[in-house]
Amino acid sequence: MKAGKGCLGFFLGPAMLVMAVYLLFNNEGDYLNTAQALDELQPLVQQVENTATPDAALEGKPVHLSGTATTGDVLVDEAYGVQAQGIMLRRNVQYAQWVEKKKKRIGDDKKPSYMTDTEYRRSRDNEWIYSYHLAWVNEPVNSATFHHEEYRSANYTHYKADTLEQWATDVQVGSYKLTNSQINRITSDGKRVTPQLVPETLKKHAMLHGEYLFIGRAPEGSSYYPLNPQAPSVGDVRIYWRQTSPQRPVSLVAVQKGNSFEPYTATNGAVVDLFYTDTLGLPQCFEEARTTNTMNLWMVRMGGWLMFWGAFACMLKPLAGMVPVCRKLAEDGAVVISLILGTIGSLLTISVSWLFCRPLLAVLTLGVIIALIWLLVRKKRKNRHAHA
Repeated sequence: MKAGKGCLGFFLGPAMLVMAVYLLFNNEGDYLNTAQALDELQPLVQQVENTATPDAALEGKPVHLSGTATTGDVLVDEAYGVQAQGIMLRRNVQYAQWVEKKKKRIGDDKKPSYMTDTEYRRSRDNEWIYSYHLAWVNEPVNSATFHHEEYRSANYTHYKADTLEQWATDVQVGSYKLTNSQINRITSDGKRVTPQLVPETLKKHAMLHGEYLFIGRAPEGSSYYPLNPQAPSVGDVRIYWRQTSPQRPVSLVAVQKGNSFEPYTATNGAVVDLFYTDTLGLPQCFEEARTTNTMNLWMVRMGGWLMFWGAFACMLKPLAGMVPVCRKLAEDGAVVISLILGTIGSLLTISVSWLFCRPLLAVLTLGVIIALIWLLVRKKRKNRHAHA
């Protein structure tokens, strides 16, 4: 089993390295292109003062607009007879399933209150303590992979349904019509929609309880439904609906095209189409855009660094596991070395990317990396001489 995992690591590690390099390399250029496009666009934007009638003088120009997005569209979930006037209607489905949790065993820890004596004694033979509880989850859980055999066939469902989102097609701010892309970025206010009836096909298997439609399995030949919504049984299903209200505040920066909009394409090819579910002035829109651009930059950097670390760990940890003595120490050392190599690899990739978009910073960062490598080599030589 361990040999199989080691072989998998040798194949997975290089693949992760390639993905990390690609991710980090492109991320730097995307960030810089977006930043330059925002700087280029902001001085060109003109304010829409009156949304009652599109201003012909603003045709083809970048504009800023704030107002209330409204719609008269009525959205219908025909399968369950639920409808609501709004910008979006979402069907949510949850399943009552056994869920496995595991906790790392630490020394002489005491028996958790949720475990029986038998479960605890069995778990002590393992590095992990496993526990199981019934919960509402968004997808059926495959119990065949559970650690304890008695739970491996525990999960099933009485009914399967898909989550569903429907969006209004006619949403306007005054006389301006929002594009589908803009409509789909209007954040939901989570307004509840209460179902009014049980579909005919589910009459013997379902019941309404507040905002939920509960679905289970009735006894054979009976319309009696024994579900207790406060204490569900495995396999039960509940469906509930949320809507986005028909009136939502919005702000946008885009190019006016007739009575609608299109994204702005900068000279460097970057596309800008700012949209927020809030009442924001022009400076605030660009402040939000720059903040989001910076956050995305650092999130991808962090993800790339973790991928570098994980890639080296996949390749080095199996090698450490082959050490006949002090195996635990060797594995811990592999993790530390992977961390160092991952950090160096991430910085090196970012620096090479900067050679194309930020030459000065690239040279400085490469200097830091070279200095770090030199210090590591020097420390290693000192340790070797000390043990000689």
